[in-house]
Amino acid sequence: MSVEREQRRKMREDLFKAGINPYPHTPKFRPMPVKEIKERPSLGSYVPAAGRIVSFRRHGKLIFFDIVDDGEKIQCSINAGEVGKERFEEFLKVMNLGDFINVYGKLYYTRKGELTIGVSDYFLLAKALRSPPVKWGHRLMDPETRYRKRYLDVMMTPQVRRVLETRFRLVEEVRKFMWSKGYLEVETPVLQPVYGGAEARPFKTHIWALDEDWYLRISLELYLKRLIIAGFNKVFEIGKNFRNEDIDVLHNPEFTMMESYEAYADYNSIMRLTEELVNTVAKKVVGTNKIEYPEGSGTIIDLSPPFKKVRLVDGLREYANIDVEVLSDDTIKDLLRENQIALSGGYDRGRAIVKLFDKLVGREHLLQPTFVIDFPRSSSPLTKPHRSDERYAERFELYIAGTELANAYTELNDPVLQEEYFRMEEERRKRGDVEAHPFDWDFIEALEYGMPPTGGLGVGIDRLALILTGQTSIKEVIPFPMLKKSQQGMT
Repeated sequence: MSVEREQRRKMREDLFKAGINPYPHTPKFRPMPVKEIKERPSLGSYVPAAGRIVSFRRHGKLIFFDIVDDGEKIQCSINAGEVGKERFEEFLKVMNLGDFINVYGKLYYTRKGELTIGVSDYFLLAKALRSPPVKWGHRLMDPETRYRKRYLDVMMTPQVRRVLETRFRLVEEVRKFMWSKGYLEVETPVLQPVYGGAEARPFKTHIWALDEDWYLRISLELYLKRLIIAGFNKVFEIGKNFRNEDIDVLHNPEFTMMESYEAYADYNSIMRLTEELVNTVAKKVVGTNKIEYPEGSGTIIDLSPPFKKVRLVDGLREYANIDVEVLSDDTIKDLLRENQIALSGGYDRGRAIVKLFDKLVGREHLLQPTFVIDFPRSSSPLTKPHRSDERYAERFELYIAGTELANAYTELNDPVLQEEYFRMEEERRKRGDVEAHPFDWDFIEALEYGMPPTGGLGVGIDRLALILTGQTSIKEVIPFPMLKKSQQGMT
């Protein structure tokens, strides 16, 4: 235990012994939000406030200190002549950096023009047993500490708080946008007997009451489609998905998606919906659709519709000088080896082409918003074949800043073809591909009752927040990103 922490624990005990509860149930003075005080200052009036003490500056019998309430800072002053010697000395003895305090006092401006609460009374709300690791407004430098103790990162650094506030407002605005388009917000199971809707390694758990192994969902898709089959025409859900995959600047095993499904739509109408969604949410959340990315780079991404469209195979031809439509399988296999791309479960031409695109084109060349359309059919087992070329599927991915942000299909609603695709996925699983889609008999049965032509969309909320805030790591926009458990004990 550090010396300071030991001293503060003793101070806590001394306060209790003196009849002072350092953790009272409620403030003595019902506080006004500091933001409200600053926006409409009524000079000369008395105001109650509360917040965390983040700085002290003593000038003899006068102390200036700053408090932060809900991200807003305001200066306070306490004068021995105003509160009396005993209360002034008590303040010096009892209050520390990090403590929460309740104050009551008169608003005034200092000679330097800073709005200040001249404290006439105060009340301890919560004694902090650890002092802040850095000055308020300064960032923790160690990334491990920043992400593991995210509360400190947000507590001490206003720009970190602003990034997370932007992310939270983004979720709110996505929800409002979908409501405005007539979509019904729904809920689907997080624990599922058969996971599906994407290619991913799942997390498995055991349901004690059923004595069965179930899975955390990897996608919202198949249960949302069941609701379309049930007769809902427009549904969406914002929820967590779980994929037992890499942890890096674009991936976290627990992440947030918005998925929507609309009857009588296809991937063309869903493209228009996606453009409008991204553009509208950007304007609502950050006030502009011209985003500097990365932050401080001077590079501007324009989110104004319409977005560019490029067929996946044309993108490979244009940006990587690879014409996969004329290449043999042997040549494509050579390209996979040259670019150190591995395919689990054996070679598949369509999946190989997508992997080549991801590595050689998507991350390197698609800075401005671009719909990559028409994927090889074998790479998209839940997608309807292209209406004019059955080698391809009516699927798009939206890339912004080299990041895949959205994935969408004209949804496959032929149960016989869906069953055939699932059987092909089962063959991949038998060859050792742990990410191949499992066979879902219940979903096939649901499809056999009939699903109308449907357009579906999935948008990565974390990645959209990444772009709108100009960050380069998804850890910056996830409140508590996943990290390896700390081996450190209590200090």
